[in-house]
Amino acid sequence: MSFHRTIAGASITAVLAATLVAGSVPAVALEGAPAAPIVTPVSPLVAPPTSYPYQPVLETVADNPNDVSINRGVIPYDEIAPKLNSLMAASDRISVQVVGKSAQGRDIHLVTITEKENRGQTTKQAQFRQMVKENPAAAAKNTALLSQYKVPIWFNANIHGNEWEGTDSVLQYIEHLATAPYSEVKELLQGYRLYFTVTNNPDGRALGQRATADGFDANRDMITGATAEARIIRDLTGVIQPTFYVDLHGYTSVLQVEPCGPPHGENYEYDLFLPHAYSAALAIERAVVDANIPGNTYLAPNGSATTTNTGKIKIPYRDIRSGWDDWPPIFTPQYIAYQGAITNTVELPLGRVEAVSNPANAAANSARAAVNIQVSNVVVETSVDYVVDNREALLSNQIEIFRRGVAGEPIEPIPADIDPASVPAPNEWAEIWDETDVYPTEVPRAYVIPVGDTQRSTTDAARLVDQLIANGVKVHRAKAAFSADGTDYPAGSYVVDMHQPLRGMANVLLADGSDISTRVPDMYDISAWSLALLWGADVDAIGDTTDPALRVKLEQVSKAAPTGSVPATGAYLELATSGVAEYQAINALLASGVAVSAFEDGSVILRADAAGRAAAAEVATQYGVAFTASDGSRLTSEESTGLDQLRVAYTGGAEEVVTLRRLGFHDVLNVTAAGLQSGAVSLDGVDVLWIGGTLSFSGAQAAGRAKVQAYLDAGGGVVGEGTAIAAFANTFGLVTSTAVSGTSGSNGILNVDPVEGGLLGTYPMETSFGYPAVWFTNLGANAVVEQRYDAADPFVSGHWRDSSGRSQANAAGQASAVSAETAAGSRVLMFGSSMNFRTHPVGLYSQIARGLFWAGSEGTEVPAP
Repeated sequence: MSFHRTIAGASITAVLAATLVAGSVPAVALEGAPAAPIVTPVSPLVAPPTSYPYQPVLETVADNPNDVSINRGVIPYDEIAPKLNSLMAASDRISVQVVGKSAQGRDIHLVTITEKENRGQTTKQAQFRQMVKENPAAAAKNTALLSQYKVPIWFNANIHGNEWEGTDSVLQYIEHLATAPYSEVKELLQGYRLYFTVTNNPDGRALGQRATADGFDANRDMITGATAEARIIRDLTGVIQPTFYVDLHGYTSVLQVEPCGPPHGENYEYDLFLPHAYSAALAIERAVVDANIPGNTYLAPNGSATTTNTGKIKIPYRDIRSGWDDWPPIFTPQYIAYQGAITNTVELPLGRVEAVSNPANAAANSARAAVNIQVSNVVVETSVDYVVDNREALLSNQIEIFRRGVAGEPIEPIPADIDPASVPAPNEWAEIWDETDVYPTEVPRAYVIPVGDTQRSTTDAARLVDQLIANGVKVHRAKAAFSADGTDYPAGSYVVDMHQPLRGMANVLLADGSDISTRVPDMYDISAWSLALLWGADVDAIGDTTDPALRVKLEQVSKAAPTGSVPATGAYLELATSGVAEYQAINALLASGVAVSAFEDGSVILRADAAGRAAAAEVATQYGVAFTASDGSRLTSEESTGLDQLRVAYTGGAEEVVTLRRLGFHDVLNVTAAGLQSGAVSLDGVDVLWIGGTLSFSGAQAAGRAKVQAYLDAGGGVVGEGTAIAAFANTFGLVTSTAVSGTSGSNGILNVDPVEGGLLGTYPMETSFGYPAVWFTNLGANAVVEQRYDAADPFVSGHWRDSSGRSQANAAGQASAVSAETAAGSRVLMFGSSMNFRTHPVGLYSQIARGLFWAGSEGTEVPAP
């Protein structure tokens, strides 16, 4: 095929006559580690067994006397596998799979409890499960399915590592189901499958910390997938397809059970979800109150916790009408609800006695843990009982949620102040529902991700497609060119038809979201997350869900089509840096010793000698980048700079490390004031500094500050974000500014206007993310504004409270990115956006890389012809 691209200001005379598909050039082994993957497909480890029981001998690990679980009085990780092996040896009702590994390599176990099934019976259940989702209209009428389908119930425990007791509780319930007299559990085992992720965060369990070992909250990671722990839940979601799901957490002083209060997620079938989510919470409340467990707490009239049995636990929908919401799909229950499941987060009551790692507190911690385990046992047993008592209604609900998605029916809002008598039981929820609960949404007929010249980034588009598929969304490719809403799209463009079972999932991932700033006073967590606006690709919403299907033949895809190519001719190869993959490729080329030069517009060039062409073919295959042929004349007509294989020092946390490694910067160094002061950290050999967190020095840390000053005096460059980079630049005299941040807690997606011809203007991202947004005023004489918040409409979606001087209106038109150069030769680039917040705004990664190479040290230049 022929391919020609004109780069702004370029004079390319060598136009391709032919292009080699990546891989057709003899490959060479690239040196250095590959960039960390941004999208991880569904793991084969979650595939279900072909029959039950499935009972491998689980690998055991050595005793760990430092496991903090011991001081909490709960089961340490090293005893879990032996416990499960013992139960498998004693019972054919229990199956166990290792469905993945934690960040530190610990096995994560999925336990399945059900009656013994032969291969044919398991196949029949798989067919039923598929029919429920893929052909729900038929499933609703299939009497065999309705009577014989084993309704899946799933309990997830310990996603927060130092919220331990859910694990102990589910292990006790697993043992009961596996070993109780058969007559006691026969009905349950015959009619249901019960699933248990015993500990979703085993590293955090052993370390005694909420986060995973690599520093992430896995229960904020469900649509990004930065953690192995969250991806396991993501992958299991489509395999289990639970009808009922419970996530066991702690601690809130008094037992707390969802559902959540407003704002409610716009893409749920709330008339189907809320009645049973609330009714199940009420059933748990009654059971816990009746159990009257010594040491347990209850909800006092003033909202606090009391040991007096008041007859109430805390139910956010009823008792917290704002500040505990189900708006974002980042939590496991909110994510899994898109599978048609009724879901609840359960927060166990009694918290940690501080310094759990201190054995002196072990007795007090153990006493609290014992109460929590008893409470959790009641929660688990009551939840199962609720599903059994409401089996027909819950399964019908799940089928109906999928049916509405496949049919593409509008998501109809529930009217405010609805009469409880007008809705079917359970209808306790309707007594509370009012106008603050109503969040209507519109669903398009389809989303189109174009290919070709109208697409901002071919590689970012491919990555977005793969991320959608990994989250269970169906994506198709157009087999011919077509038109929709007055726009022409080439063949090969991707189409997300919104008539699909997971249309709620598809819409919550791709819709812009809503500005809810005036509707609620505060948010529990983030308020916007659109992959369409933050992952670098152009995405168009087409029509309304009630419109006819697009007039084009489509074929479903399991992954994005290959995008990499290398031209067959040309003395040089050029690469336009429109996406993240291009920077991954550049780093791979540099690590392999291939000289790469960058032009002022950000595009790069390398020699197409044997080594260069072979390395280019390899990165084209690995990262999907497309090179163009060149005669190299740009090297004589334009300024260019040789790029260096950068060693990046950084301040900040886990998200900085992951983002840098995803870009292919592996030689990274964490910098702190204390480390510099003590000499444990040195800036010797550092090529560029990323400021993702505050780096400031006390009066007693003058030596550490001097090391930074010496780095800057030698021309060292700096890139960073938010108030941290502004403070650093002010402190060291790089560029003066006043950094103003949006109202505390405010966050969302922002409209930005990159300056044409500037650092960020060649392949502009017109949206960004802020938590909160920061803008720069009172700029020094050497400052160059590279990007501004939109003057007319700076905020797309999310929650941004008004406050004097820090509101949306104050940000409008203000500088959101600023560059500067110093007399010493240092370059600084300051971003006002939260560029890699929880690693989610993937489309902004290329701006980070652009800044790092611009500010970093120079490397070997590509020689002109």
